[in-house]
Amino acid sequence: MIVGLGLIAPFFIYILSGVIAQILLRHGADQQRWLDAFVFYLALPALLFQSVRTVPPGAESLVGFLAVTTTMTGMMFVIGWFIGRGNQAGDHRAVFGLAASYSNIGYMGPALTVAVLGPAAGAPAAFVFCADVLLIFTIWPMMIGDGTGGSALLWQSMRKVITHPFILATIAALLFASTGWSLPKFIDTPLTGFQHAAAPAALFSLGLTLARNRGGHVETRLGACLAVKLIIHPLAVALAFMLVSGFDPIWVATAIIMGALPPAANVYVMARAEGISVALSARAVLYGTLFSAVTLPVVISLFA
Repeated sequence: MIVGLGLIAPFFIYILSGVIAQILLRHGADQQRWLDAFVFYLALPALLFQSVRTVPPGAESLVGFLAVTTTMTGMMFVIGWFIGRGNQAGDHRAVFGLAASYSNIGYMGPALTVAVLGPAAGAPAAFVFCADVLLIFTIWPMMIGDGTGGSALLWQSMRKVITHPFILATIAALLFASTGWSLPKFIDTPLTGFQHAAAPAALFSLGLTLARNRGGHVETRLGACLAVKLIIHPLAVALAFMLVSGFDPIWVATAIIMGALPPAANVYVMARAEGISVALSARAVLYGTLFSAVTLPVVISLFA
């Protein structure tokens, strides 16, 4: 537990720094957009590219690995969906589903798993990200649609997936890895710099967002969804890999940690974009991140 807490403490310090900065400076979301652009288009894509551009051990079992991790994510969504049924506040069941299943695999996932498990964790983290984003962005329009314009919503979601900078970086890295080439130093050096900036910048930005959307209580249904996300999800992934063995231990540990991450900031972004259960989504991200400061060290101590 102490070891796990020591490993993730810097990540929560980055988040806390963002929270404090937002409380003191009170900048609006528009003033954050350039930092988000740096993280979204440069820092995290560089981290993913640098992690995947050499063919990693365990890649030969990629399809089976992603079948396990994506199935677990889908199961958690279904559990959250049923938890949200019939809630008195009228919140949308799909937002409960996101809160129970959609990990912070973009901003926290790659940086945290690499810090805990070493560079070999970067590739499986990138692959889990790609598969889970594809799943979530396929489920989301179907769950919030009313039967009209469903195909258009699905196409819009797929287009977002295909053009996502993280996915493009992962594909580019796989293509580069297949060539067997080495990066020239004048390209490798700035990419490494962006890679090292990914965790501080991404988590500082997350802290800014959390500080602007704080408040409210944790009702029973939301608490149940957060328990599913932070406790049941990583345990389900661990159990699945016990039943389906033969995978690289680093890949398995990466999948478990990715499952243990709190709800993604995208839960709030997606709910706000559709105008559904915005307050609920903000509480899910805020309290999920806070509670994960306790649950993540335990998961890391047990499985990493």
